[in-house]
Amino acid sequence: MDPNHLPVDDSSAYHYALDQCVDHWGLVLEKTSLIRDGINHVYGSETRDGAPVIVRISNGAVRTRAELSGELLWLAHLRKNGCTVTNPIASRRDELLETIELDDAVLHVACFERFPGKHLEKTSTDQWNDDLLLDLGRQIGRIHRMSDAFQLPPDKDRKQWYEIDETTFPDPLPSAYNREVVEIMQAFLNNIRQRPAQPRHYGLVHRDLHAGNFLVDAGKIEIIDFDLGCYGWRTMDFATLLFARYYFPSISVPDASPKTAGKCLALLVQGYREEYTLDDQQLETVADMILIHSTLNYVIVRPAIEHWQSAISECKSSVAESMTWLEQLWLHGHPLELDLSEV
Repeated sequence: MDPNHLPVDDSSAYHYALDQCVDHWGLVLEKTSLIRDGINHVYGSETRDGAPVIVRISNGAVRTRAELSGELLWLAHLRKNGCTVTNPIASRRDELLETIELDDAVLHVACFERFPGKHLEKTSTDQWNDDLLLDLGRQIGRIHRMSDAFQLPPDKDRKQWYEIDETTFPDPLPSAYNREVVEIMQAFLNNIRQRPAQPRHYGLVHRDLHAGNFLVDAGKIEIIDFDLGCYGWRTMDFATLLFARYYFPSISVPDASPKTAGKCLALLVQGYREEYTLDDQQLETVADMILIHSTLNYVIVRPAIEHWQSAISECKSSVAESMTWLEQLWLHGHPLELDLSEV
């Protein structure tokens, strides 16, 4: 059985919510299967007209209806203005979000067009070529430019980067975390929060733009999964990709180095500048944005090492070893290098 494409558990609350939404989008339940669970349950499905779709069910205790509605309005705006991002589909009641109330839970359901593309092979230099990175940079730049031309209503706004649950340490702190590391990270994050942000340096960002969150089909890129979308520094959308591809030991590519990370960034920036402004002052923030992303990684992964170990295939370093590397990085003054000579 493919662990990334599981049968639907017909005893779960998520299945009940899915069943309640069959008529809202004309879904074929028999052609529906679970792709990923977690904070969101994501299903692949098909409409009665034969159109492939993605159905996402969010736990209302984690994501409010207002927050999710803001994301969907933002996506609709981006699509309308030429951004190749995941496309939300209105239900037959003309709603982008349907809410299902149960005795002990509230679940929010959204439906999206299913892009035919695939994820890139991590180590394929043929796929991860200069043209791909230039185009990805263009797509990020266009998203940021169009986001600056858009304002969410106050009652459906998104959070600041430091307000997202996944980016904050639980209180009281579980024993799985290294308390000294957490204190150093929190001091760093508090310092970053105090920094003033100039116009166009800060705004709505994807916040989780790694290789798993864009698809490629015949050279066309579609960016997906805006669930962590928030207000933050625009360079966060470079930093997430760089951290996963060139720094985190378990999933970094074989030739990972400050130089290869810098070359990747240079191509992203070149493409970005075809769509939007990006100045040298912004580029100087990239290393700090990578460190910010490393704290999110620590929040999520450290208490669930076994889960992430099973989720990552062909892991070149164990997740436990990567957590030790991350802790040592922070305990020794986070000497993270990024070669900007080609940017």
